[in-house]
Order: sequence, then structure tokens, then C-alpha cells
Amino acid sequence: MNEISLKSYGKINIFLHVLGKRSDGFHELFTLFSKIALHDTLNIKKSVSQRIVCSKKSIPTDDSNIINRVHKILTEKHGVTQNFETELIKRIPDGGGLGGGSSNGAAYLNGVCDLLELEMSMSVKTSVMASVGSDTAFFLHDEPMIGRGRGEILEPYGSLPECALVLVNPKEHVPTGTVFTSGNLKLTHDKEVNRMRHISDYEEYGDVLFNGLEEAVFKLYPAVEEAKSSLLDAGADFALMSGSGATVFGICRDKGCASRTADMIKSRHPAWDVFITELI
Repeated sequence: MNEISLKSYGKINIFLHVLGKRSDGFHELFTLFSKIALHDTLNIKKSVSQRIVCSKKSIPTDDSNIINRVHKILTEKHGVTQNFETELIKRIPDGGGLGGGSSNGAAYLNGVCDLLELEMSMSVKTSVMASVGSDTAFFLHDEPMIGRGRGEILEPYGSLPECALVLVNPKEHVPTGTVFTSGNLKLTHDKEVNRMRHISDYEEYGDVLFNGLEEAVFKLYPAVEEAKSSLLDAGADFALMSGSGATVFGICRDKGCASRTADMIKSRHPAWDVFITELI
């Protein structure tokens, strides 16, 4: 096999609790990741040179791209000598809190392993991904996962209640580092995390939705707060910023409600990116 095509799914954080600052300078997190149907596409083929071709010109294709960073680890630590050309078709907004870049890295790792018939355990793959980003290892999994530490310590959560999602990105790019150093983080005490229970009914989304980064982002980027308010005003039952922003997701009971909500937001804010999707 010389080439492969893979879907690279985005994610949302059903909750994201910041527990405090760690000795290594990062923050201790407790979060629930879930993949969504919105995805990028990676077309990977063997090549004489390492190259990325991206449909979105603003995405860097040099050594800073996570795909090339993963490839560097594979060559330096895992004996991979083959190069690849990757066509990256972007649909997930970059810098939007949906994990598009992290997902691309994980999809690339899986694709290379398949193309080279390289047997690599989940623990080794997790180590590779954790070395290029805090939340990247989640994208190796196909089910909702609790993330601890920097997001790299993972455990299965179980299924989530069915729902439809409306994603709204007000065309803001929110740098994660700026948010965490803003001084406006809302911290959660360990005891509160330990009392959290698994949700099984649609109405219980309202009991667990939380993002300790929202307040910081809203102060720096008011349009993100407006996006959340717009979702609730347009008919979503619940809404929350995903990750460090700028995308906000609205939860609706069914696709009909999601469609009406999306249409209303598009009419009021035609410059915003609006997507209808679902959990997978």
C-alpha cells in the first residue's frame, strides 16, 4: 500500500476544569473529551521528500506543523526512513478549541503505521503524541475520554446521551498560552471533581457543562461570549466554549432544532463560521 486517506475528527470538551498550576509551569486539568463528526481529511502517500500541501493557506506547512513534528519523532526514535507527502484538507477552524491540529498529528501517526505496517502499541503511540502536545493523545481513541494531568492521562468515560451540535466560531483566533497566563482562570477544587458523576440523560448536560477558561477568554475576546449568548438565544438548550476557544458549541435535542438554531445565527451573524455536527 502506497497511500491512504483518513478522516481527522475534531473534539469538544464537555467540561474542562482547571485544578491549579503545576511545578512544570503547566496547569493541572480535569476534562471530558468527545470526538465530533466535523473532520479534516489527510491523504498520505509515500514520497521521496517530506511535504505537506494544505487547502488552507494560513496553516504553516514547515517544521512547526504537528505532522512534521510527529514525523521527526518517528525518524529519530523509531527508525522510520520513508518520507510522505500529505494533502491536508482543512474543515476544522484552526485555533478554535476543537483540536484540529492535534487530531491531524494523531491521524498522521496512524496513517504512517498502516502504510509501513509498523506495529506500535497504544502506549508508544501515546508517548509520541504526548511529546508534541497536551491533548493530542486523546485523538488515538474512538470514545469519550476523561483527561487528567495536561490532558494526556486518559481513561474511558462511557457513552454520552445523544444530541445534535451547533458549532459557532466568531472568526477569532485565541492563543492558548495567552488564556492560561491571563490571570482570570476559574479554578476547581479537587473535592468537586471527585463528586462528579456520569451523565446518562440529555437534561444532565446542564449539570456538567463547565469551562474554567471561559471567563478569561470572554474578557479578552468579547465576540466569543457573544457567540455563546447567540446560541442560547437562537434555541440551543445548552452552550459552552470548547477548550481555550474560540469555538462555542450549542447542544440541541435533535437535528431539527440544530438546523433552526444554525439558520438563525447565520442570518444574524453572516460573517461567523457555523457548523451542524454530532458526537461520534
